Amino acid sequence: MNNKTINKIIEEFIYAYPVCEFACLTPGELNFSDKVRYICERECPNYGKSWACPPGIEPIGLCIEKCLAFDHVFLFTSIAEVSDCMNFDACLQARRSHEQMTRDIKKRFEERFGTVLALSTGCTLCDKCAYPDNPCRHPSDRLSTIESHGILIMETASRLGIMLDCGNNMVTYLSLIFFNAQP
Repeated sequence: MNNKTINKIIEEFIYAYPVCEFACLTPGELNFSDKVRYICERECPNYGKSWACPPGIEPIGLCIEKCLAFDHVFLFTSIAEVSDCMNFDACLQARRSHEQMTRDIKKRFEERFGTVLALSTGCTLCDKCAYPDNPCRHPSDRLSTIESHGILIMETASRLGIMLDCGNNMVTYLSLIFFNAQP
């Protein structure tokens, strides 16, 4: 299946969602670094608290291998206006909307392309994750973070000309869907 056909298939459904910008690329066009996982460990408040984040997911090498096993990547953003960018609850609600949209778009990709890997801002399904004492309550809907897979997403988005700073009281969220297109 050529890129023109892939783009046409995606465009048949993507405009039904409040996606701001999108791009199709290959995993080779993403910048990967195992050092991103180190940043997760040292700086992210979710580290060690979620099945969607390290160390609850595979080791970094396996995460990168999983991404590189696909032929294509669909990157998309959504933008939300919040009362105050420093208001955690307002940003969390906007993030939950983005994550639900990511799950919905993931299903559309699965219908058209089969197995996919969706990465986003992390899982927001449960108020408190069952990690580490109990299994994930929603393993098929869980979304791991882009960074947990070693992807330098800001660098990639900048190179693609994806707008990340939309002004005061606006937040931008990104997601990636890895997929293969069968002929």
